[in-house]
Amino acid sequence: MMEFKEVTLEMKPLVDSYFRQSGNMGSEFTFSNLFIWRKKNKTTLAEYGGFLFVRYIIQGKCYFLLPVSKDRNADLKSAIQSLIDYTNSTCCKLVIAGITVEVKAKIESIMPGVFDFEKKPDWYDYIYNADDLINLRGSKYQPKRNHINKFELLRGKDSFENLTRDNLQDCLHTYLKWAEARDPDELKDEYIAVTEALNNFEALGLKGGLSRFDGKVCAFTIGAEINPDVFVIHIEKGLVDCTGVYAAINRDFAKSNCSTHKYINREEDMGIEGLRKAKQSYYPAIHLEKNVARLKEK
Repeated sequence: MMEFKEVTLEMKPLVDSYFRQSGNMGSEFTFSNLFIWRKKNKTTLAEYGGFLFVRYIIQGKCYFLLPVSKDRNADLKSAIQSLIDYTNSTCCKLVIAGITVEVKAKIESIMPGVFDFEKKPDWYDYIYNADDLINLRGSKYQPKRNHINKFELLRGKDSFENLTRDNLQDCLHTYLKWAEARDPDELKDEYIAVTEALNNFEALGLKGGLSRFDGKVCAFTIGAEINPDVFVIHIEKGLVDCTGVYAAINRDFAKSNCSTHKYINREEDMGIEGLRKAKQSYYPAIHLEKNVARLKEK
């Protein structure tokens, strides 16, 4: 029977060995995502039958990530049946998250009529051509280039630097300043995730960048490689009194760190209208549909 264990840093090589071979582009398929949000999501892992299983407990409800194998031809049906057996034995309803259109079709073909599927638009990932975010070519990106020009006029063209162990804590100070005008209760889980990312930056294999003005950090971004083709941005914060700061940090980080990747995943909009508009304004190449699969009751 599967034995789920709490996520630790020592699990990174194991998880990476599964995720990198899975071919998934979703932001949840990175060890860094699992680790920095593990306390909020009560994330646990199990290795069983040649698959890696991820379990979340969110607001008292149990969710599982789509099981992944190092072998793309592995028997997904057997893995899902293992989840059915596990949840039956634990009286937990089986709900599998992170189901793309392609995976949904595969599940329906190998296990027809077993699951009900529900689209989750707030969870769809925004995935961009890396070249688009690096070069911002064409008329549709003119507003972004204008924002960057304003930022550079005020702050200078050499305000960007990559994150290192020497400047990580400067980002925490900026996060706290950014959070001053917001409800601390709503940010407590995000604060933990940000501090986990900064405190374990090197161990998690993260990359990041920041922009300064008068020596102080006015924006920072942190992300990780999903696979050689896809880089994901986990965290990005900028101070609102710095005109054009988000456009600048977005472009500068992509130029410095993502030139060898085909895609940049900037995660979901969580149903927040302002965030949705901001992500749409960069014209995603892929709006990655995600579904949840619920085991039908007999």
